[in-house]
Amino acid sequence: MSTGELLLLITGSALGVITLWRAVALRLLRRLYGSDTSLGFVRLCSDIWCRLAHRVSVEGRSHLQQAEGCPDGNEEGVLIVANHTGAIDPFLIQVPGRRLIHWMMASDMMLPLLDDLWELVRVVPVNRTKPDASSLRRAMRLLRDGEVVGLFPEGRITRPPGTIRPFQEGVGLLATRCGATVLPVLVSGTPDTDSTPGSMLGPSRSHVRFLAPMQFDKRTSPQEAAEEIRRVMAEAAGWALCDTPMPLDLGWSE
Repeated sequence: MSTGELLLLITGSALGVITLWRAVALRLLRRLYGSDTSLGFVRLCSDIWCRLAHRVSVEGRSHLQQAEGCPDGNEEGVLIVANHTGAIDPFLIQVPGRRLIHWMMASDMMLPLLDDLWELVRVVPVNRTKPDASSLRRAMRLLRDGEVVGLFPEGRITRPPGTIRPFQEGVGLLATRCGATVLPVLVSGTPDTDSTPGSMLGPSRSHVRFLAPMQFDKRTSPQEAAEEIRRVMAEAAGWALCDTPMPLDLGWSE
């Protein structure tokens, strides 16, 4: 084969791949994840990884569907409240969801190198060393606009596993002030490690369980709402309530 024929073959193959991508892949991403194909591609890769490396299983899909609402109707805000076992948790919880979860994430854990990724997946940064009114206001706006917001109210990865630590005060405010549906979630079976690479790379047999949606209004105090969500999660999981808060160790291991 001559050089000219080889170049023609390479060019034709490249054009074929581009055409296939535009005709099939982009349409599939838009159908599955909406108009933002860059975000859709990230979500697709994440979903595949969670299914292959972590063999994620999901329980309570009907509760998730109830909270997410009808895609053709006026979707309301959803506050996802989950226990925290490791860095893989947000990706596992997102797998069965139709709507994007805006995760509240400790700003000290957000590597500056990945700033573009944090912006793409619409993370809400939180300063966990002191009360952070700006992150709460942003989360409230999202919920009132009908978006899905996710948080880990214990403040960090919980150790030992199988316990529920005290919730930080922000979860009660979000649950009672925005009129959003609260969706408790339990995550288990993830890699038993505190390191981000170890949690992400797996392998594991992870399990995500969605509990029945809950509703609170302004007549309920934030503290009462937080304690009720915590009690429901502990009873559903069969875990002990530990009243000693987790220390907010700052560093890159988590």
